Amino acid sequence: MFPIHNTFPKEMAVIGRILLDYGELELDLMNCIQVARQYDLDSTLKAMFRIRGELSRIQIADALGRVPYSNAGLEAEFSELIDAIDHCRKIRNKYAHAYWHDPDIGKALCYVSLEELAEDKEPVKDLTALTFFYLDEKLLLLQESYFLYVRELIRYLNYEGRFRNKHINTQIFKRPAAVGKPPYFTRKA
Repeated sequence: MFPIHNTFPKEMAVIGRILLDYGELELDLMNCIQVARQYDLDSTLKAMFRIRGELSRIQIADALGRVPYSNAGLEAEFSELIDAIDHCRKIRNKYAHAYWHDPDIGKALCYVSLEELAEDKEPVKDLTALTFFYLDEKLLLLQESYFLYVRELIRYLNYEGRFRNKHINTQIFKRPAAVGKPPYFTRKA
């Protein structure tokens, strides 16, 4: 195990859950889309998961699900879902592509992004231009809660679409209360 895990075990545990839970959100989204497409699991699964990349999967889900959910009177909710899952994707990607750092020797966890530096138009001569993005357990738990909210939103849309299309007779789930998007970091330096 890398030393950062021992120095920040609570934070790294939440980050691990976020990384793993994103895959569950993708699966839930695929299920939500296939239900709206007359339970076309085969085509929906293959369209979304043959392609590599989380953004591409969201864009495909949007293309496949927008018309059916709009026809059910759920266009606003569907748009909110696509935006929310994209925010989860951005959180996930920041951690999946992060290089973890402990500049304050056990006092603060942060990550750096070499991808950010690679986008700089100027030649890179050393790593001093890296930005440190600081995190704490409170923020990470807030991000994890947002993932749970997005999962509830997917579930609501899935079943509300079924109800409005008369595939089920009862509204099983209420729309979850809206949750604000959490920030990506507590501070940067």
